Amino acid sequence: MTKKSIAVIGLGRFGSTVAKTVANMGHEVLGVDKDEDMVQKISPYVTHAVVADASDEDALRELSLNQFDVVVIGIGDNLQGNLMTAMLVKEIGVEYIIAKAQDIMQGKLLEKIGVDLVIYPESDMAIRVAQMLVREHVVDYLQLSKDIGLVEMETPEYLQGKNLIEANIRVRFNVSVVAIRRNNDVIAPPDPHEPLMASDMLLIIGRDEDITRLERGR
Repeated sequence: MTKKSIAVIGLGRFGSTVAKTVANMGHEVLGVDKDEDMVQKISPYVTHAVVADASDEDALRELSLNQFDVVVIGIGDNLQGNLMTAMLVKEIGVEYIIAKAQDIMQGKLLEKIGVDLVIYPESDMAIRVAQMLVREHVVDYLQLSKDIGLVEMETPEYLQGKNLIEANIRVRFNVSVVAIRRNNDVIAPPDPHEPLMASDMLLIIGRDEDITRLERGR
């Protein structure tokens, strides 16, 4: 795994979670917030943490953000601060920018500024929960595009005891089993000759409608 340098601006719930998680994975992380208490809280978990006003261009330039691989803007509830920070970070010359947005309009404005990836934490989580509620076997769901998802699902009864060759899942349902979680182990790629167990969790990529057909077995 290539070690990356990542700056996270805005250390609220979203930003601090991203910063801690990435740092825990072994990457260099700079945490930035104008709230000194937020900076002190994150300091033990990241490489560096500084107090700075992200709407101040001089303050941002002093951080040498253009030297980082990725800058994550976690300011989502302050529209003006969110957009101003994104604009300044873009002008500084950051290679890749990720920003949090509260709604579609804010997301479109961020994209116009030049943000590479816009995240919608609340709507993404709502979709994730909804998919888990309405699908019988799905225990987790990640939307990859408009109609394609990555799901973790229980092995349907009609597949138990069969291997992937016998089940012929790719041809029958146009989805791909990319991994199998068995107890505490993740088998990736899965052995196509190994029979599926009732306790196996399948990690599957495919269109939502095809995943539904797989659940139903038809």
